[in-house]
Amino acid sequence: MEKRPNDRAAVVSALWTFKNQCDARRHLKLPMVHFKMMLADQAYREGMLERAEATGDPVLKAAVAGIRALQIEGAVERAPESPRPRVAVSEPVQSIPSQSMGSSMNPALLIGVGLAAILGLAYLVLGPQDRDAGESAENIAVVRSMTADTTWESGQTYLLEGPTYVDNGARLTIEAGVTVLGMPGSALIVTREASIHARGRVDAPIVFTSAKPVGSRRSGDWGGVVLLGDAPVNQDNPQVEGLPGGDQRAFYGGDNVQGSCGVLEYVRIEFAGYEMSRDNELNGLTLAGCGSGSIVRHVQVHRGLDDGVELFGGTAELSHVVVSGPGDDAFDWDKGWRGRAQYIFLLMYPDTGDNGFEGDNDKNNPDATPRSAPTFYNVTMLAEPSSTHVHRGMTLRHGTAGRFHNILLSGFNREAIDLRGAGVRELISRGELAFSGLLLHENGKAGRNGFDDENGDADDDAGFSEAAYFSGTHASSVAHVGLQVRNVLATDAMTFTPALVDLPLAPASIPQDEFWDEGANFIGALRPGIASNWLAARATPCMP
Repeated sequence: MEKRPNDRAAVVSALWTFKNQCDARRHLKLPMVHFKMMLADQAYREGMLERAEATGDPVLKAAVAGIRALQIEGAVERAPESPRPRVAVSEPVQSIPSQSMGSSMNPALLIGVGLAAILGLAYLVLGPQDRDAGESAENIAVVRSMTADTTWESGQTYLLEGPTYVDNGARLTIEAGVTVLGMPGSALIVTREASIHARGRVDAPIVFTSAKPVGSRRSGDWGGVVLLGDAPVNQDNPQVEGLPGGDQRAFYGGDNVQGSCGVLEYVRIEFAGYEMSRDNELNGLTLAGCGSGSIVRHVQVHRGLDDGVELFGGTAELSHVVVSGPGDDAFDWDKGWRGRAQYIFLLMYPDTGDNGFEGDNDKNNPDATPRSAPTFYNVTMLAEPSSTHVHRGMTLRHGTAGRFHNILLSGFNREAIDLRGAGVRELISRGELAFSGLLLHENGKAGRNGFDDENGDADDDAGFSEAAYFSGTHASSVAHVGLQVRNVLATDAMTFTPALVDLPLAPASIPQDEFWDEGANFIGALRPGIASNWLAARATPCMP
């Protein structure tokens, strides 16, 4: 069917695909494409199309031709929302083989993912490097305190021998392809006044890993990456956990909502999270007081001893993040984090870990302000059920608010969603705690329920019933469907196969904003029914 000028659904899809294609080709020296400007400014749009066409890249030339065929005239006016808009699939970073989906199937009815080479890999987002970084001929030892702008050069291997600070307003630039090895007790800490610019590529990721040889690496071999910023938190000048008490370099927080801790892109962090003292551990990636100007995307945290990603306050925004095999929670927040996140893939191993999400506001003051209130769209949380180890999908407590949309949650053998605290009912009634587009599959004991009986002494939320809320009054937004999980422990060919189902719910509409991918009109982190997606997988296992 011929496209009408300014058909918003077609225009949004084409322009967002074009943006992603340009972003994946930074080696062509293209500037960053501003999606809102592409929509609103005809002169800017034409200029970007001309620059992309001039590269000669065949994919970009085809995208430009498709956009021009839409006959976009001036700014694109808003059209009425469609409950299930049909959009083109954005170009993946790398392709993943999956089982063939017959062309006669309706993609709108396929929920789940077609995914190969996932569990046991440290390479879901980022392709593996071809050599053992721990056996480099020359490892460059890093000074413990960088107080001037510093660059770690592409192709080199750098060695952290202890806690290493970027301080005094310095900027650490890490070029694509750098490997950083962590000795026991080491960590990289970027202080409140400093910043980091670590921008890898899909073919040359930046890898933070253990200094031990491949095959002997374990969770907690080294500390992890800590970014401290000056965005709002709900405590006065807090100090990040996991670092020595009293060190001024460990403080974070301020009033700069749009502040930036820097850039992490195409970065893998693995085998991190050493324990300083009881219940005082570093995480794989810690973002404390980081503002919305921070860029965190295409990042994987693998096999951390404690949490995969933990956010202490701030307004940091994250996209395309994978956490695999965390020792505690995959994604943890408190102290007033009010950021946004899209395309989050969390994978719990059967022998370790606790929650997919653990969200708090403040343990001692649940109503502290700013109140934690993140917004999530397009999340997949998977756990391989274990008869001996307990996993929960989401534990939301101590006054956290938040909005959780288009989430696929499968295999958690205790509770799918556990809301705790006397204020849960009020937060829901005010719309500060909200859920839509939730797809729950085989959670709870024997995969039957996913909501514990909380009567009597087990009541931890003043009589609020999750089972009634999610299965009764919210039946239209939750479905138990026949997904299949097969070969989930394989190190080279795990599959998560979707079933063909007629869902009783539509995915929630994505907000219009520069941050959000408006074309992600599906449930979960991966578009169903396609042969490839944004997880760049390789068949080489990383054996922990």
